[in-house]
Parts: sequence; structure tokens; C-alpha cells
Amino acid sequence: MMSIYINGWETNMKFSAAHFIPYHDKCKRLHGHDYAIDIRIEGELLNGMVADFVTVKREMRKFLEEIDHKLILPVHGKDMEQKKENGQFIIKYEGKTMSIPEEFVYLCDVDYSSSEELSRFFAREIVSKVKFEKNVKLIEVSVYEGPGQKASWSEKIG
Repeated sequence: MMSIYINGWETNMKFSAAHFIPYHDKCKRLHGHDYAIDIRIEGELLNGMVADFVTVKREMRKFLEEIDHKLILPVHGKDMEQKKENGQFIIKYEGKTMSIPEEFVYLCDVDYSSSEELSRFFAREIVSKVKFEKNVKLIEVSVYEGPGQKASWSEKIG
């Protein structure tokens, strides 16, 4: 098995965004991070390559552009209520209410906007956006909340 690795800090696969995690001691407050995304892809060589670096980076950067400088809001929103009303997202949890303009929100198909859940979500997004050849067997995506701390998700594909 061969693998390729793309470092998000060094290849500009990064974005800034806000989030919060209800009922977490500190993270329940609205705050932001500078995120970076690392990708590792494993597979057999096909025409001398596992996968095309250029294609993977291009698709991931396009995807990250959609999230950049927005509030990551979980679609399923465990431990909170949310509704869209008059171009605003109204978010309630722990007796607090926030109103955020719809254009400032990225709805993400997760329960919580943690790095752990984001790594799984991003892995599945890149697999859906890049049509990997059958030689690709595994993808791993790591989400950094700033340098030095990350969460990773890997799954078999193909």
C-alpha cells in the first residue's frame, strides 16, 4: 500500500470560522479558530500515482471557501434549537438566544461542530467531490483547530 499526504498549513487548505458547542464548559461560548485540513490517501499505484494532488487540493479549497469566515452551524444541532426566520438563524441553548444573518452561516451535516465531527464530515465531502479511481482504498482527514491540536477521521473507500 502506498500513500500520499497533503499538509493543509503548507498548501493553503485552511479557513477561519466560528463555532460553539452547547453545554461544554468553555466551548459553549461563540468563538473562532484558524483551521487547517490535512489529507492522507492510501491505495495501490495506478499509472505511477495513488491520486492526483492537484485535483484533491483544488476540490478541497473550493469546498473550504464556502465555510471560510462563517459560523459553522450543525444541521442536527444536538442540545440546541434553531430555526430560520426572515433571513436570520435563531439559535437557542442554555437559555441564550443568538440571531445570525443567514449569509454568515454554513450549515454543516453534523451533530456538533467539533473537530472530531468536522474531520468525518470533510472526509466524506472530499470523497463525494473527487472521483477517486478504484485503486484508492482509504482516506484520512485531520482538522486542526490551530497549530498543534487536531482530530482525525479515516475510512475505507472504493
